[in-house]
Amino acid sequence: MLEGTIKTYHGDRAFGFIRPDSGGTDIFFHLKSCSPGLTPEAGARVSYNLAPDQRSGKRQAVSVRILATAHSAPVLTRYVRSSRLPR
Repeated sequence: MLEGTIKTYHGDRAFGFIRPDSGGTDIFFHLKSCSPGLTPEAGARVSYNLAPDQRSGKRQAVSVRILATAHSAPVLTRYVRSSRLPR
């Protein structure tokens, strides 16, 4: 699986482009190539595979999965010392 970031997504037309981590040309993807229930958004980190488009023969992203959304925040863990717990 390759990884990248969604550069653009056009919800009204159900397609967008992924900027690959490896560099090079942006990769086309269509909503039908995404995991069910996935709502693509610009800035989201994704993993994907490449396959040739059946009509044009150009490569496109398939099996697109979200790794982190553009709004994801790091998980913070707060530790409480046992001597400070309420009695």
